[in-house]
Amino acid sequence: MRIAHISDLHLGKTLHGFSLLDDQDFILKQIVQILKEKEVQVLLICGDVFDKNIAPEAGIKIFRKFLNALVCENIKVLIISGNHDSAERLTFGAEFMTEKGIYFSKVYDGDIQKVTLPDHYGPVNFYLLPFIKPSTVKHFYENEEIESYEDALSFIVKKLNVNTKERNILLAHQNILNAEHCDSEEVIIGGLDAIGTEVFKDFDYTALGHIHKPQKIKDNIIFCGTPLKYSSSELNHIKSMPVIDLQEKGSLKLDFIPLKPMRDLRQITGTFDQIMKMAKKDPNNKEDFIDIILTDENEVLDAITSLRTEYPNIIKITYDNKASKASEENLVFENINQTNPLNTFEDFFEGRRGVKMTDEQRKIIKDLIEEIWEAD
Repeated sequence: MRIAHISDLHLGKTLHGFSLLDDQDFILKQIVQILKEKEVQVLLICGDVFDKNIAPEAGIKIFRKFLNALVCENIKVLIISGNHDSAERLTFGAEFMTEKGIYFSKVYDGDIQKVTLPDHYGPVNFYLLPFIKPSTVKHFYENEEIESYEDALSFIVKKLNVNTKERNILLAHQNILNAEHCDSEEVIIGGLDAIGTEVFKDFDYTALGHIHKPQKIKDNIIFCGTPLKYSSSELNHIKSMPVIDLQEKGSLKLDFIPLKPMRDLRQITGTFDQIMKMAKKDPNNKEDFIDIILTDENEVLDAITSLRTEYPNIIKITYDNKASKASEENLVFENINQTNPLNTFEDFFEGRRGVKMTDEQRKIIKDLIEEIWEAD
């Protein structure tokens, strides 16, 4: 059986105010094409289909079109809800879609759904675990000692009574110990939601969602990551889709197929003049989302307007210069009441700008101080 694994589509998400719907539609069409070319039989979607609990109408249309394309290709689809999804809304009409080969995780009610699909080696059991919290599980099992996320998942897996002589795949949307994170995720500070890998020992493959960077936790425990870059912290991510060749028990081959966005997310560093000059010869797509870092020592007036004549989709501009470095340091003023106000301001200016005041600047501040003191 050939299986593909995606997650965290976040349909309807924006990037610094820019809509990503066209980009998401583009990448989903690309995924369908890859599935056809690779003759994939089953697609796993491991949560956060939508970016909000109440999914936007345009995002729903894109997802419906995506599912329809998969049905037309006779690809089975297994879908779980993530922490961004409303499990109730996502699974609406699930019983009707099963006839088309689309299986949704049910709203957690104390048990999780198992879908068994056969191939010429025998049955493959897919366990559809929606995003859960300890309180969710505790609600149904009040007498069990379930205090942590790991307690909750361990209890759920133990209750499955997995037949380890058969091939078993788990779909989950949870944080895992030692996973690498980025800024676009929602995880609990301190890693209290992180789960150890021992929980997954009975599964031939664990398909994970929730963490946005593609990564292997173990050879058969995989975060596929997002299909698109959703924050500047993902600049260096290589987005891909795992494709799993599941053969007889104990035999699994894994390949990662690169995904190419309609508009990439890039970072450009330099002075304002350097970037404007470079833009004329930039071989990349100028419609890409651009994170600009200016190295000019003085702030460039309305830089974003001028830069957007070359790069219309600039998401933000920051500075990397003496002033920005100085602003990161904590200033300490001792005996401030006994210090000359001009000297105090000079220390403040140098601490924030990273350079000393010019004679002209010093005179302006000196005159202002005198004027204020005289007014008092």
